[in-house]
Amino acid sequence: MRNFELLFGYLGSTFAAFLFFPQVLTSFKTKKTKDLSWMGIIIGMLNGISWVFYGLLKGDPFIWVTNSILFVGAFLLMILKKKYG
Repeated sequence: MRNFELLFGYLGSTFAAFLFFPQVLTSFKTKKTKDLSWMGIIIGMLNGISWVFYGLLKGDPFIWVTNSILFVGAFLLMILKKKYG
């Protein structure tokens, strides 16, 4: 049962970490970000950074590594939105 839990933990962490990257890639390719919400990007960044601090305080690398990657994705999306939006 423990391996089953770890499997879903790894899957969930991986999917969460790369949540913004498909949109980053699409925005980079099309050079269009008009329809992206600033509020959504900001919430994504705040979400990521909050979980990073929580993970660091708890000493849980699954939390802080996952959300560091998520934050980078949201940050890249913010840069693209500013450049192309």
